[in-house]
Amino acid sequence: MNKVQQGLSYLNTLTPWNGRGGFALEAISKILKRLDNPQDSYPTIHIAGTNGKGSVSSATASILAAAGYKVGLNTSPHLQSLNERIVFDGLPISMETLGEFAYDIRSVSARALEELSFHEAITALSFLAFREMGVEWAVVEVGLGGRLDASNVISRPAATAIVTIDFDHQHILGNTLAQIAAEKAGIIKPGVPQITGNLPLEAERVVQRIVNGGKHYRFATDFGFSSVRGEEGTTFEYWGKDFPISPIVREVFRSPLRGEHQGHNLAVAATVGLAVGMSVESVSKGIENVYWPGRLERLEVEGRAIVMDCAHNPAGVKSFIRFLDQHGIRNIDLTFGVLDTKNWQEMVGLLKPYVSHWRLVLPDSERALPLEQVRDEINLSGTDIRVSLYGNDYDRLIHDIIDEGEGEERFVTGSMYMVGRLRTMLGIAIKPLWPSVL
Repeated sequence: MNKVQQGLSYLNTLTPWNGRGGFALEAISKILKRLDNPQDSYPTIHIAGTNGKGSVSSATASILAAAGYKVGLNTSPHLQSLNERIVFDGLPISMETLGEFAYDIRSVSARALEELSFHEAITALSFLAFREMGVEWAVVEVGLGGRLDASNVISRPAATAIVTIDFDHQHILGNTLAQIAAEKAGIIKPGVPQITGNLPLEAERVVQRIVNGGKHYRFATDFGFSSVRGEEGTTFEYWGKDFPISPIVREVFRSPLRGEHQGHNLAVAATVGLAVGMSVESVSKGIENVYWPGRLERLEVEGRAIVMDCAHNPAGVKSFIRFLDQHGIRNIDLTFGVLDTKNWQEMVGLLKPYVSHWRLVLPDSERALPLEQVRDEINLSGTDIRVSLYGNDYDRLIHDIIDEGEGEERFVTGSMYMVGRLRTMLGIAIKPLWPSVL
């Protein structure tokens, strides 16, 4: 095998996170030190949160690109292809480039006698790739939590953000919002601006205590939004204050991202951009041009409208339901699949009043929850609800979604592994996340 093949093979042999344990910074720190700490060679914005951090990360990257910078974006997990996790100039890096840098990480790991997890390796790879590709700004999304996430090796980010805090991964992060907040707030660094979204009071107090010397932009105190509207996207009125080059901002922003929750996420992204010195014009242009797939994304496939949303935990489902309520949508045809590490009973309970036909499919993961358990939870109510089980038969699922019934929309939500596989099988390509500035 050549260097690229060896690198890609190395990534494929690494252990993916199985939903249980395995967090520490020692191994990745040792590898990055041998690479002369690439994560500290460019300004980085570090973003955590239970939900919304991917949307905020992509919008922030788009804002920086609109200001004329070469921007790298690291997110996880991917929807359809591994290289989506590392984006440069709006596009995923090529598989060839991914393989080359993976080879370098493998070589350094072998010399250091360190065995990295998959998340550690891909995170180290992204830091190295950004330096070698000459990024001028990087935006890095936390994988899980914050304090012990592999991304938390950045010694002095330009800014940090915590978008939301809710219950998820309690077996790792803690059983109270305060405990979860303490883990996510582990990314905060002394003297660095911190942007905090709309958090529960219990979590907000924890973050406030941890902020040390940097400017703290808090939702509803230092920035906010109102009047979210729009069928094909989001239009909202933003306000914020105490920014480096724009002390007071009141502006109407527009974005193709749909849903009231995106008004909040985009307000956080706007605040991040303004806090690190971007102009109002760059913020407006970046928000207007951002694309983030699989988030209330409406697609046309063979004449059938399909809305795909990665609502993979109860908080995500609540945002999905707010969208349905906002548009008066009921009795939906829903494709659903979930992992056994999620609070799936609550997710099903929230969705039941809105669904007339459940299409249950197994996510493309070893942690996929058996469909019979989901079906039994749905049937607990005793109401006459149609439930179809597809197992791993995505071909039959796609046929039925498109061909059954007349012109109503189909909805897909749940695991990102399910949404990603469906998108791939439907031939839906990932578009640039922001327009090229090179």
